[in-house]
Amino acid sequence: MTEFDALPDPEHDHDVLLVAGSLPEVARLAPVSTAFAQADRIRALTVATGPDPMAVHEAFEALGVPADVTVLLREPPAPQPAAVAATLMTRLDEVLVDLDPSAVMVYGGGMTAAVAAQVAFWRQIPVVHLQSGVATDDLLCPFPQEANRRIIGQLASLFLVAEQSGHGSPVGPNAIPVGETMTANPQPADLWFARLVRRVRAGGPRLVLVGLDRPDSLGVLAGLPDLLEHEPEIEIVLFGQLANHGAAYPLLEHERARVVRGMPLTELVQLLAASAVLVTDDPDLVADAPGLGTPAVLVDGPHVPQPGDSIRSITSPAVMTTVRQILATAGIIPVTPSDGLAAARVEQAVAWMFGLCPSPLLGSPSPTNTQV
Repeated sequence: MTEFDALPDPEHDHDVLLVAGSLPEVARLAPVSTAFAQADRIRALTVATGPDPMAVHEAFEALGVPADVTVLLREPPAPQPAAVAATLMTRLDEVLVDLDPSAVMVYGGGMTAAVAAQVAFWRQIPVVHLQSGVATDDLLCPFPQEANRRIIGQLASLFLVAEQSGHGSPVGPNAIPVGETMTANPQPADLWFARLVRRVRAGGPRLVLVGLDRPDSLGVLAGLPDLLEHEPEIEIVLFGQLANHGAAYPLLEHERARVVRGMPLTELVQLLAASAVLVTDDPDLVADAPGLGTPAVLVDGPHVPQPGDSIRSITSPAVMTTVRQILATAGIIPVTPSDGLAAARVEQAVAWMFGLCPSPLLGSPSPTNTQV
């Protein structure tokens, strides 16, 4: 079953499907949808799909861009990659037949992106690949995203990258630097969180984000004050049901800690992307963390390590040791200040692909885009 949410009237000559199957993909594509709406020369439709399409639907809603199309699955897929791909392939093919878009845009190298690109290619629909970040030379790292990214690169008509770089594997001749679109998402409404994110991105403290819900994670909670004492350059944000437990009280009065039970998704996306490491007993959140550039520690979780995996599945007593190792070995990656125009650059490049403007670069003369 496919749910179409009051699709806008087809007043444009071209339309593009923004296909997302996970939170990291939504975080990059939601600002792009807004940029297309503001430019008003191409119709963009957001598509929520993946193994858990309703979670993706809710992520679009939380980031202020409702999903235009939600691809509901006939039955939940088995966790194996082949089963997920098989389930998504037929459903996405049906959507492309129903909507007949001018192009399909995907982000990164997730399973949903790989399947959507393959199906679009079979239907001879151009693929736009939004791949933020630098590719690696290791086919198995990260696994399987790097291999999927390369496959999509062979199918794509337009490849949009975060920045020009000489590192990593080639991305094709039509690679256009656009920047990081995720920074255009809503900033945390909580002023303390907003200031923390700004300080982290300006080279300030390193953030350890901790989300704990299960009672058997109390050992991890009890170790956080000691982590703060021995790691003076970090700050901790604790959220989840255990935030109300007595073991969290020492953090309440610590100047480098913040304790909240509820964490809105808009806040979570920004904090997770800014974190040096995530520690949580939520497997779904751990699965999303690497896509936002954050190594993750899954507390006592059933995780099967893959080559190049940035997820560690650790028993409670070993969590603090693992976190210290990550903080010690992971370098501080400088964050290039964003000018807020990455999503507009994506729209400009797609408009150029359709012949609606003379240049793929924002700031060149075009019929409707006069601001730079």
